[in-house]
Amino acid sequence: MKIIFYGGKQAGMIALLTLLSLRHKVVCVIPIDGAVEKTAKNFNLNIREPRDINDKKLVSYLKRLKPDLLVCCHGRQILKKDILAIRCVNLHPCLYEYKGADPVGRLLKDGNKKASVGAHWMVEKVDRGGVIVEKFLKVEGKTPSEIYNELYPLYVEVLTESLKIINKK
Repeated sequence: MKIIFYGGKQAGMIALLTLLSLRHKVVCVIPIDGAVEKTAKNFNLNIREPRDINDKKLVSYLKRLKPDLLVCCHGRQILKKDILAIRCVNLHPCLYEYKGADPVGRLLKDGNKKASVGAHWMVEKVDRGGVIVEKFLKVEGKTPSEIYNELYPLYVEVLTESLKIINKK
């Protein structure tokens, strides 16, 4: 598949590397931080760094790439209607209960012992699109860093399984 990638942090870097290892053609990377940008540069990928991911010129450019999918993992901006015209999938921790920002922090504050990584279709309402795949694990007595370290392998599994499902459609 031809994929646009938007994201950052360690989870974003893991998602980008997963796409490359699965031999998808990453036609553009929109990094939100140095980890994803450096990884994209190491693979000589096409990088765009807009101030606003919803910028009309950027959206027009992305559509001209004729992508099959946009994959978002730890992106920082809300995608609006124009860019959502591209099929968009988001990877999100603790999707089942904690939509929006700081899901792991809110999970810990609530004393919840179940974390997850989910992939869902992106729609105009944040983290409300249909779930494609979600995988869970127990995280009792852990710090946010420890939880993320345990969730990283789930990002790979969830993205891999989601792409298989999407490819069949």
